[in-house]
Amino acid sequence: MNYYYAEELMEVIVSALLSVVPSMLFGIVSYVLTSLALYTIAKRRGINHPWLAWIPVANYWLIGSLSDQYQYVVRGRNCSKRKWLLILEILSYALAVAAMIFAGTMLVQVVAAAMGGSGEAYLMDIVLGSLMRILGVCLPLLGIGIAVAIIYYMALYDIYKSMDPSNCVLFLVLSILFGVTQPFFLFFNRNKEQGMPPRKQNPAFAPEQTPSPQEPWERDNKDYL
Repeated sequence: MNYYYAEELMEVIVSALLSVVPSMLFGIVSYVLTSLALYTIAKRRGINHPWLAWIPVANYWLIGSLSDQYQYVVRGRNCSKRKWLLILEILSYALAVAAMIFAGTMLVQVVAAAMGGSGEAYLMDIVLGSLMRILGVCLPLLGIGIAVAIIYYMALYDIYKSMDPSNCVLFLVLSILFGVTQPFFLFFNRNKEQGMPPRKQNPAFAPEQTPSPQEPWERDNKDYL
């Protein structure tokens, strides 16, 4: 009997590993490809602190900065996607932590009350009160999540358009419908600048020479570095 249960336990563990490990590996690959792509683009375009691409949450600032830079040097528009993305992402994490704390507190209170022999009415009061607090956190969290998604995909569209204007809509639609494609679009197009304006000519260059990729654009973009 013990051998039978041990064998079943091993089957459950193996099946869990077979389902979790590939997902973890793909998540790591996606993270590396996305971070490397954003780092490469930001460094070439003169964005300060391109290493933020490797830091979760902070990389939203970098994504917004690339979008804001594109909007300014191409269209002359002042945008603040970088600020909104960072602020909303921090708020979403804070609310998620608060919801987890409320859920954990509810679990502890229910277990303690059950072990203390409290009646069902008291247990229901604890559960309902905790659920109301969790709901009060989750509703704003949902709204913030929607706002982050909208601003994020707007910024992602600008990045795609700065790299490959002819395929930017296709890249965006596929990234929304199939999120697994986004890291590959960013990585394989990271060296393109087909949607960016010509670099500012440096007087030090001879007419037949091409300016360095580090040269700024005609429009001053220092506010978005």
